[in-house]
Amino acid sequence: MNNKALTMSILMGIIAAGFVNSYVNSIEDEAKKKFGTEVVVLKAKRNIKEMETITDADMIERDVVPKRFVQPGAVYFEGRPEDAEKNEKAIQAIVSSVNGSVAVVPIQKGEQIIRSKLTEPNIRTGLAPQVTPGRRAMAVPVTETTGISKLVKPGDRVDLIAVLDMGGGKENKIAKTILQDVVVLSVGRSVTNNAARVLEADSYGGRDKVKSLAEDFSFSSVTLEVDPAQAQALALVMGNGDNAISLSLRNNDDTDKLQTAATVFTDVLGVDAGRARGPAAKR
Repeated sequence: MNNKALTMSILMGIIAAGFVNSYVNSIEDEAKKKFGTEVVVLKAKRNIKEMETITDADMIERDVVPKRFVQPGAVYFEGRPEDAEKNEKAIQAIVSSVNGSVAVVPIQKGEQIIRSKLTEPNIRTGLAPQVTPGRRAMAVPVTETTGISKLVKPGDRVDLIAVLDMGGGKENKIAKTILQDVVVLSVGRSVTNNAARVLEADSYGGRDKVKSLAEDFSFSSVTLEVDPAQAQALALVMGNGDNAISLSLRNNDDTDKLQTAATVFTDVLGVDAGRARGPAAKR
């Protein structure tokens, strides 16, 4: 009797499981008809900044969504998710096609990776496209002191103060603001839209690794946007020495240009300068 009851219980369980499986399959079939077959898509694993280089390791991941929910231009695997293992090489090829690309706009975490939001490093991701037509990019050497502790960054606006030796010793040196409200295009090799990066040998893995230059403070020059006449003036001033020019950082909202006269030592020391030179003059 107990065996009969156990058998009936097992039979009823099998029948119930069959009904549940059939119901689930019908729901899946209905969903597939309504939303399309599920496919594997690539999504942002974290927020990706504008002009940031895409790397597979920490920036993109796979997800399964109905084909109807795939955004136009999104990167996805055309096969079924259950066939993913059989087509791992194909999926890896898709991932590799994205790896190393540059995000032209910010991509939010969880957002599908869309081809139109990616680009390859090329002439449109360098410095030249940022130079306003009719103007020129000019590099100026800087130090920790003349470069505002190297806290200046692309997009900042600066004044340029030149210290020139007019001959005859320190007393005849002058300081003059030669340019005002000048746009900084780059600091060293860090440019706003160049997806700055450099390949370095990995001493552990033996493979090249990508190093970001976005926060590089080892630069020794700053590139400014000037007109052709100003470029000539800068070239002339820089002929006086690498430290002939100092940067003076402005607030980004401050565009006023002031009329400033040249400064000499007597302007700084005032009457004391005359007193200091008096005894020497008598001798």
